[in-house]
Amino acid sequence: MSMPLATAAQSAARPAPAARRGAAGAAYAWLRQAILAGDLPPGSPLSENEVASRLGVSRTPVREAIIRLEGEGFLVVRPQVGTAVAPIDLDAVADGQFLREAVECRAVALAAQRATAADVRELKAQLREQARAVARGDQAGFIAQDDRMHQRLVAMSGHPNVWHAVEDVKAQLDRVRFLSLEDPRWLSSILAQHEAIVQHVIDGDGTAAVSAMSRHLRAVFASVDAIAHERPQFFRGVPAEPAGPAAPPHPIRPARRKKA
Repeated sequence: MSMPLATAAQSAARPAPAARRGAAGAAYAWLRQAILAGDLPPGSPLSENEVASRLGVSRTPVREAIIRLEGEGFLVVRPQVGTAVAPIDLDAVADGQFLREAVECRAVALAAQRATAADVRELKAQLREQARAVARGDQAGFIAQDDRMHQRLVAMSGHPNVWHAVEDVKAQLDRVRFLSLEDPRWLSSILAQHEAIVQHVIDGDGTAAVSAMSRHLRAVFASVDAIAHERPQFFRGVPAEPAGPAAPPHPIRPARRKKA
């Protein structure tokens, strides 16, 4: 008999043996990635037994992972009915995009001022890897490279730890990204946007880099519109509109060098 969810939540709150914590963590990571990548699209039913069998674990760690994912908005658990993948929350998509634009537009303005020769080499290498992923239609590989490039640009701003805050809020955005990249035309379009951002950073043009980054991050709204037209059942809420053009960055005066 399945453990009631309330009892399972109480059990999950108590310290678990290391092996069980490891199994629950593995189940959580597998399920989360399957949902993000669209392998388990919105509305898909989820069976504890099937997941446990696939991963070679008992139902208890799977249940713990389900409780955690429900709390994060990835799953919907209906007692006596079952568990299913939650629709994409459009409010969360808009919030994630808003935070990313606030952080990453500021970051790219600073990156344009601070880019070193090593940074330029790394950004160009990342674009080459992205181009190879596009050529072979490697959606997952492209998204991994996409994240590395954005993380590098944030690090170049001098605030590398800010990327952790971005990661915390972009999960629902990532679900849209994976779905949109099922269309190979989006891969090429996003690569072109990345190339524009990087070129402006290399040129030291912070204002142009901010504009390019803003357009790039707002492309998620076009993705939502396209997907919602074909599969409206994948979403919850009403698509948000961009809040207007991003403000140009305030000029940042370079720090004075101390005289030797």
